[in-house]
Amino acid sequence: MSLPGDARWRALQAAAARVFGFGSRAGVVGAAAAVALLVAAVSLLRGQDANWDLRNYHVHNGWAWLQGRLGMDLAPAQLQTYFVPLLDVPYFLLVQHAPAPVAGALLGLVHGLAFLPVAWIAWRALAGDPRRDWLAPLLGLAGLASAAFLSELGTTMGDNTTAPLVLGALALCLPVAGVWRNGRTVLAGVLLGAAVALKLTNAIYAVALGLAVLAAPLPWPARLRTGVLLAGVALLVFAVLAGPWLHAVWQVYGNPLFPQYNVWFQAPLASPGATADLRWRPQGLGEALLRPLLFTLNPRLVSELSLLQVAWALLYVVAPLAALAWLRRRTRGGARPEAADASVLRMLGVFFVVGFVLWLWMFSIHRYLVVLELLAPLVLWLLLRGLLPGRAGSSVAGAAVLLCALVALAGWNDWGHARWTREAFRVEAPAGPPPGLVLMGGDEPQSWRIPFLPDGPVYVGVGTNFPEAAAYVEQVRALVAAHPDSRVMLPAEADASGGGKLLERLERNERHNRWAARLGLDRGDCLAMRWIAGRSSSRGLVEPADSPSGRCRFVAVERGQARPLDGQAMQDAREQLDRERIAAAAAMLEQRYGLRLHADACTVHRSWIGASAFPYRLCRVGLLDAGG
Repeated sequence: MSLPGDARWRALQAAAARVFGFGSRAGVVGAAAAVALLVAAVSLLRGQDANWDLRNYHVHNGWAWLQGRLGMDLAPAQLQTYFVPLLDVPYFLLVQHAPAPVAGALLGLVHGLAFLPVAWIAWRALAGDPRRDWLAPLLGLAGLASAAFLSELGTTMGDNTTAPLVLGALALCLPVAGVWRNGRTVLAGVLLGAAVALKLTNAIYAVALGLAVLAAPLPWPARLRTGVLLAGVALLVFAVLAGPWLHAVWQVYGNPLFPQYNVWFQAPLASPGATADLRWRPQGLGEALLRPLLFTLNPRLVSELSLLQVAWALLYVVAPLAALAWLRRRTRGGARPEAADASVLRMLGVFFVVGFVLWLWMFSIHRYLVVLELLAPLVLWLLLRGLLPGRAGSSVAGAAVLLCALVALAGWNDWGHARWTREAFRVEAPAGPPPGLVLMGGDEPQSWRIPFLPDGPVYVGVGTNFPEAAAYVEQVRALVAAHPDSRVMLPAEADASGGGKLLERLERNERHNRWAARLGLDRGDCLAMRWIAGRSSSRGLVEPADSPSGRCRFVAVERGQARPLDGQAMQDAREQLDRERIAAAAAMLEQRYGLRLHADACTVHRSWIGASAFPYRLCRVGLLDAGG
């Protein structure tokens, strides 16, 4: 005998709550393990991480710390060379000693751990709601379906990796029955200090959590005691973990945050006005006040990558309405729909609002919002339930949370992946003895190759994003003068046997064109193909009127120009791009450093991240005024 629809749904809910619900320890463990394994599997499906930061400094910095290269090289990974390397060491060791897919799965597993503190915070915030045992894990899962988290899933970028630490600290700081327990506060301080030491941008969340503790509706002595204990432990852990590195950088270069914030420290090698990356911050108060709406409509306002989401726009609209509804209930003496814990709700609200304001003021870079986006579905649910009590409120809140997850999943974008191979990185070394000095030319990330090349050279960044002072230029010239066999490393679009990133993009576009033809997407207005092309800076669309076949076609875009798909044109494009790159590097070396690049003494070598080719070129350089 079959159950009626409602009874069948209730039975399914009960079964899920027994296995994955937060009403029992077994359910918590089961849900956390299932989600972590799911995220690890998704990480494997995405492929080998090949994001810009990994190619620029995540691989290099882990190796350089293990090899004690501080002070030997000079900014080979651009200004990011001097970031605290602790988070990069485990990944580098892992890809050195284990198959690359294992590293990818473990990264996904770690990222999936963010589910546990989010769901646990939701369980605490939903006190009094009879559905919280199964609703809390669903809101935790919805948090993982956020634009910033999805974009970094399985990558080395660090925001996802440290998010479980920040959120774990918040979960542990929530008082139980109006009381803070010292043991939990100490553990929260350990997690918070570790999160900031591993990634300094988490400092905004440390401040937000401290203010959330002070804002809790509990006696002032308890708030002050807990706040001081949390801050003291966090600072101690930060000093133990990050202090040695920051002190060493200060000793060598005169600035612990070298080269950033050099306006304070005046380290001689960096520009005296150098500061952090401020290009994403809003221009004026008006833009700051409308920021959530603006970057929802234009994701590239806060990111190089288009990360589609609607959560921030919904929160921006719903929050003031919920605040007005709360004030109305307060003045009329009304009660909350559920007997929620006021301390938990206030701490969560203060943490969320202060964290966002500090993010807006300090960075305004989307991926640094991972922690708050993981909490966004819970906050949106609570606001809507406060605005619309009863069954209608639950339905609207559920629909809003589902909409946020679906938009982020539909607009899923990432920072770069390659097909898996057993070895994550492979680099072909030039024949003969290694040069004494290798200049890493330009702002294209190249330092990931260094750990896989023979020992011997000194590596120096030139023409990168490092804010150079005159003393930096003089040091580059002195190093070239001291090493007769100096080379400059430049990206090569393709090696002699073909391949390269441009060809790879062209071949990928051709595969996608075939699929578009099979699905009939290349006819008429081509709306789907136009939407896909509009979200990429390296892919364009040829309209039917301009296509020999009379249908829409994807094309690769390089420096604003579409590249054709025939073999000879591709080869010509690669050779032309290589000539332009060499000419630009020669001009940069001559004008900025007084160096000569010998274009007739260049050799091309192969290297790979996963299955993707990243060939490179080594060219001899010497002092211009010495005839080198």
